[in-house]
Amino acid sequence: MNRQLIAEQLDPMTNPVLAGLQVAFEPANLEPSVSTTFVPSPEAMEREISSVLCLELSNDLQPWMERYSKVGHRNSFLWKWCRRGVEVTRLSCVEPDLRDAVCDTRVLGVVLDVLLDDVADYQKDLTFLEYLLTALETGSSEDTANLSPQQHDYARFTFDVWQEIQRRVRYFPRHNEFSELLRYDYRQLFNVMRYSRLLSEYPEMLNLVEHDMYLPHNMHMMISSTMDLMCSPEFDRSELWLVREAVWRAQCMGRIGNLVTTWQREIGENDYTSGVFAHAICCGDLTVHDLYSDNRNYIETIIQQRGHEEFFLTRWQNYRQELLSLAATCQSVNLRELVTGLQRLICLHLGSRGKK
Repeated sequence: MNRQLIAEQLDPMTNPVLAGLQVAFEPANLEPSVSTTFVPSPEAMEREISSVLCLELSNDLQPWMERYSKVGHRNSFLWKWCRRGVEVTRLSCVEPDLRDAVCDTRVLGVVLDVLLDDVADYQKDLTFLEYLLTALETGSSEDTANLSPQQHDYARFTFDVWQEIQRRVRYFPRHNEFSELLRYDYRQLFNVMRYSRLLSEYPEMLNLVEHDMYLPHNMHMMISSTMDLMCSPEFDRSELWLVREAVWRAQCMGRIGNLVTTWQREIGENDYTSGVFAHAICCGDLTVHDLYSDNRNYIETIIQQRGHEEFFLTRWQNYRQELLSLAATCQSVNLRELVTGLQRLICLHLGSRGKK
């Protein structure tokens, strides 16, 4: 990645997200405080992106990324970015010896997420998506007669990733205890894909309430936290409700970082599942007809000038404060450490705008 482009991305004068944030800075090296807001400095974002550029994937992950490159279109930067992202948001309770193993497994989970999401939103192949989801849910993938050679290869890789995730989590110490919870979390992810499919067919149903109910699961953070708990022998299960309530907020924060940094690319893909579009429609600033009018400049101008990114970034601050308020009551997981990780994650998001 060109360092001059990175510098431009991190400059408040050229980055509309940063330019629109007129709130106090909290230095990244300070303990998170509920009384202050957090906005990443350009230096913090550049530091996080530099860490991604220097990162080397493990020998366990690299072969999977090489196989992905034969069926998918995402660049290698995304997988390094994801590896850093799952590391900084890993729960503090994970056994030290299992940290790398669970992070690599979480990255494979994101690969599965991307494979399904691209069929739903990029390829917009509703029949193929339903084939994949049904096969993953039932464990049956024998009916391949109607697949093209390319779809066959794509499906085979998708199923292999799924099987590898299942193989890896079976070795986690508390797998049996939390396996049903993991299955439930994956059902929510699969439901997101079906919701995205429906939006392609019924764009008039786009609304902010359903976006907030479904799309955060696409960030994979509830799934990842359950994997973390499987690797946490000392976790007190009586605090499961508290951790999941906290991670739900963390997942929403992750979704916000994702949506404010990808919506411009998604216009070119006719993918309008982002919350900025739902908010613009609910406010009367855009209509569904506007989204499909091929007037990209008009859509971008409305989103940028009517405060639709800032709406979600304000929500991010609110979720952060709620997480910090929960931190004092949770003994098994250091939620303040999770907030620090989420601050690093928003740096990663904003610093990589347009790069993944």
